[in-house]
Amino acid sequence: MDSQEKVYIERLDYLEKSGALDRLADLRKESRELDNLLNDAVGLFALQEIDEMLAFVTSRLNDRFIPTRLAFLIELPDGSGIDAHCYRNMKPDEEAFPLASYEALKTFFSDMPYTISRASLEERLAPDELEEGILAYEPDWFIPMTGMGGLSGLVILGKKMVGEEYSPLERMYADRLIRFLAICIQNRLHRERSITDLKTGLYNNAFFMRRLNEELARMARGGSPSAIIMLDVDHFKHFNDTWGHLAGDEVLIGIARVLKRTVRSEDIPSRFGGEEFCILLTDCGEDLVLDVAERIRLAIADMKVSYKGEELAVTVSIGGCPLDPSWHGEASGYIERADSALYRSKALGRNRCTVYRFGLLGRASARRELPAAESPAPTR
Repeated sequence: MDSQEKVYIERLDYLEKSGALDRLADLRKESRELDNLLNDAVGLFALQEIDEMLAFVTSRLNDRFIPTRLAFLIELPDGSGIDAHCYRNMKPDEEAFPLASYEALKTFFSDMPYTISRASLEERLAPDELEEGILAYEPDWFIPMTGMGGLSGLVILGKKMVGEEYSPLERMYADRLIRFLAICIQNRLHRERSITDLKTGLYNNAFFMRRLNEELARMARGGSPSAIIMLDVDHFKHFNDTWGHLAGDEVLIGIARVLKRTVRSEDIPSRFGGEEFCILLTDCGEDLVLDVAERIRLAIADMKVSYKGEELAVTVSIGGCPLDPSWHGEASGYIERADSALYRSKALGRNRCTVYRFGLLGRASARRELPAAESPAPTR
């Protein structure tokens, strides 16, 4: 062994005794984990639906460890509660998470948005603040979901199934992946709020008009025909005067539920304003518009809304208008024509459907349908 080899061995022995080689190995492992985290973050940001995001994160955690319990507690956009997604041994668990238990933690994590162990949390909270509803989940670590909008939820990790403690690298990965998840969920909810009517959960007027213009552009390129229908609650002012505006709100929410259940997922049901709703029916020819409108009218007529012990009911009048590729008008022109068909339904007695017909024959037919004395638009 020459002198150079001896020096090399001595230095290697010194590095081993000092722990530098172990630290280097740890750094390499951490670097690989950060690369994995970056790749997972890219995959997470590509997802659009919250359920897809949660499934993605759950699978990534499962690749590294299996907690006995896992709960994603996501605040609802309107502040009315939490959306809980719970797992036991990484399988979906239908057990409901108590809202009061979440509220007990919300104040703490709003002031201290950091991952914390159960033991450390118990040291900082009064004994009655860590409620039984939380302890039933056998928590080991709490990871707050924080983003630009502040605290939006909480993730609870139970102990590992194998009985080992979570390693610092595992905690780091889970903490940072959950932070990415919080940003993705906040972005999704922000987009949803920007296109949704808060009272009914339907699309709002602005989003409907944007989609209508896109549909007209698609049809101009030779796409299949579509249509719109507008519906208005009959005698809604009288209903509100009789039962109050809170009862009126319940009716609007009930109608929204009916529309969501009755139309297809590719259609665009929206609250157009007040008690008026508008629906874009994609891939719907002129011969089907009346069928769809009638199905909606009958479903709403059968709807019952419970309010203060009373079963309330309403009817709607509906006007439809096919989107005609040969008519090169603007979106607002179709709205006006659907509204005129709606007016005819009102004038002919309400609780009925009318479809706008293009051309002289259609206008002549509409004129014949109206009573001779009918001229001003009736109060909706």
